[in-house]
Amino acid sequence: MEIIDSHCHLDDFFHEGKIEEVLTNAAHALVTKMVAVGTQPKDWEFYAEFVRNHGHISYTVGLHPLVAENEKELDQLPIFLEKEIKPVAIGEIGLDYHRLPKEQQAKDEIIEFQKLIFAKQLELAKANDLPVVIHSRQAFDDTFNILIDSGIVGSKILFHCYGYGVSEMEKLKSFGAFVSFAGTLTFRKEQVEPLKVANLDKLLVETDCPYLTPEPHRPKRNEPAFIRDTARFAAKMLDMSENYFCNLTYKNTEKFFALK
Repeated sequence: MEIIDSHCHLDDFFHEGKIEEVLTNAAHALVTKMVAVGTQPKDWEFYAEFVRNHGHISYTVGLHPLVAENEKELDQLPIFLEKEIKPVAIGEIGLDYHRLPKEQQAKDEIIEFQKLIFAKQLELAKANDLPVVIHSRQAFDDTFNILIDSGIVGSKILFHCYGYGVSEMEKLKSFGAFVSFAGTLTFRKEQVEPLKVANLDKLLVETDCPYLTPEPHRPKRNEPAFIRDTARFAAKMLDMSENYFCNLTYKNTEKFFALK
């Protein structure tokens, strides 16, 4: 029962000297592939070098809406598309309205900046025929509308760490987008119904480690090995065997990211 962690952050483990332990744990859990997701220039560079010695790990590059500081940071993105080992997607990118300031002008400025950064990265992804990994929190309508305007087809779009409801899932399903569930599925029961209506051919699982640790490992820090628990829970909710679910999401992840 091999499985892929479709969205993880490994740089902290490396800098803390714990990466080999984490990768060993993942291997024991039969996590045979991982996608390490970039959020800012310093981790883009790290992942581009790190994957050279870890052939089962792929990487993405993207400017996360909560860490973006200025538009010029985007100038570095095309550099990675010319590297020997290229990123498999642009992401994670998108919109996050969870902690906006109350003052209206400041709020509007942040939203407009996030939209600008998001749209420009979508342009880059489309120009290079790359899929996009979407971070969207309390901003579904704006996120969806910007994606529509970008002209990127649904099959090139992945909503990671799905956190919306059934109606939003139905929209993404009709659009042909992929969705991924993280460890929150195991303890936020409102995510079960959206899972049940998801398109199984577009369904992925992830850890988003070191965050969003699934049950029964909370409050430990999350790591790729724990994706097995999210997969087991999801399979049970979908009334299918764990083996079938793991095979299904493995193939879906390989397809979305065009993994070798």
